[in-house]
Amino acid sequence: MPGTERFFADVQWLKPLDKDYKFSLFSRTRATVDYENNTDIFSGAYLNYTTKSGIGGSLVGRISSGGAGAELGAHYFKKNSSITFFGLASMALAEEFSYSWFSIFRYRPSLNQNWKLFTGVELYSLFNTNGHVFSVQRLRAGLDRNSYQFGLALNLSGSGADYTDTFTNPGIFIRKEFN
Repeated sequence: MPGTERFFADVQWLKPLDKDYKFSLFSRTRATVDYENNTDIFSGAYLNYTTKSGIGGSLVGRISSGGAGAELGAHYFKKNSSITFFGLASMALAEEFSYSWFSIFRYRPSLNQNWKLFTGVELYSLFNTNGHVFSVQRLRAGLDRNSYQFGLALNLSGSGADYTDTFTNPGIFIRKEFN
């Protein structure tokens, strides 16, 4: 996603560890580079156990420019031909108490035989005993053809207890899904 303020790259994959998707591994690595060559990187692995109802537990390991850590949480996962939703509430496995919410929602209805609408919303919020620490929202709206998606993108973020330090990065996105 080339944006007005920075370039954003994100690689995600979901691998079932059994045929029923009870155990799965979701991984993502994302990097940003602004136009003054300041960089940020995040990589996380989410080991999930999901019941038939879509509810389950998750163990998360993460490494980023700001450090490393682990989290334990509960998630809900739902996927069909048009909708994908993954929501995770988790707590850090660390001395300092913190908790977070992470979710991905994608809606891709068919427009005709060759084209689909592609919409995506990703939310992440981190809290500690002092309140809000950081939040990010990533919005995507565009088209899908043959598992290639493209369109308009908007990344928003804010930090601080009063959400006063904000950042906006509009741009375009190009995305490819592999099956």
